[in-house]
Amino acid sequence: MYIYPDFISLFSCEMCGLCCRNDWQVTVDEASYRRNESLFMAENRTGEFHQAFIPLEQQGRPGEYAAIAKREGGCWFLDDTNRCSLHLSAGHSHLDAVCQTYPRYPILTQRGWEVTLSFSCPAVLKLVNRSQPIQLIRSDIKPLDFLEEAAVAQVFPSQQRPGSVLRYYFELEQHFVDILQFRALSLPQRLLFLQDAVTAISDLAGSDDLGGELRRLVYSHYDKLDSLAENSGREAASEQTVTAAILAEHFFVNLVFKKVGYLYGLEKMAALLQELWQKIEETCQRASSQDDELSRAQAMIMMLEFQYSHNRQALLKVGT
Repeated sequence: MYIYPDFISLFSCEMCGLCCRNDWQVTVDEASYRRNESLFMAENRTGEFHQAFIPLEQQGRPGEYAAIAKREGGCWFLDDTNRCSLHLSAGHSHLDAVCQTYPRYPILTQRGWEVTLSFSCPAVLKLVNRSQPIQLIRSDIKPLDFLEEAAVAQVFPSQQRPGSVLRYYFELEQHFVDILQFRALSLPQRLLFLQDAVTAISDLAGSDDLGGELRRLVYSHYDKLDSLAENSGREAASEQTVTAAILAEHFFVNLVFKKVGYLYGLEKMAALLQELWQKIEETCQRASSQDDELSRAQAMIMMLEFQYSHNRQALLKVGT
């Protein structure tokens, strides 16, 4: 089974080179290091190999053996046409897992493979530059190619301890998506509602009838949302114009789908969304026009995705 947002099957790399011009440390495992060593030696480029692939002095995460060097603000292998010289000379399968996978974001879960894309890629942002809410698709057909060995995370709620609300994570994730997409409320109102919902859900941890109590609580949240919508006078229909708030909604739905709540905790997820919205709202307040506001929101979302989704340490500091 594959579960994925409806926009990812349309993805195509635009070769802008942005992902190759950043401060990420792209690492390779020992097998990739030796494979490249053999390639460069066969081409009499041993000197370049030792410049391009730097063995790590300290052991990184499992599978990290060496890092690809940077030069002139980008990857060693980025050429003047925004193409990868290693890709051109040796083929896609010769690249390390990071370069073969980005901006794909595959997660192995109890339900199957769940795959999305990173909003730090300009081509991905173009795909979600729309007013329609993101829909999650379930299919037996793989939506796009990705390396299964490059899974970003593994999510198996049934392995959580008894009494943990994360045992019901998949049901909760859908609930959070529903809240974020409930456009009868403004986005700030939805984020506050989500934060209160997370607090109420967390308070149920350890309950003898946790499943039943969570189900009743979630139902009560939907009833409350309907009541708030009636009192607000706003309709829940999708807006026709793309706004900064709609782009932020898409961004937040994608973050929730990336299992931030499961991996780092529900409270940290809620705090993160509030923090991200504050940064997006602050930059939009300086906009001189609606188009400028949208451009600022897009740029901020890309930066925030770089800052948080590709930096676990930044996520761990949220709310501290």
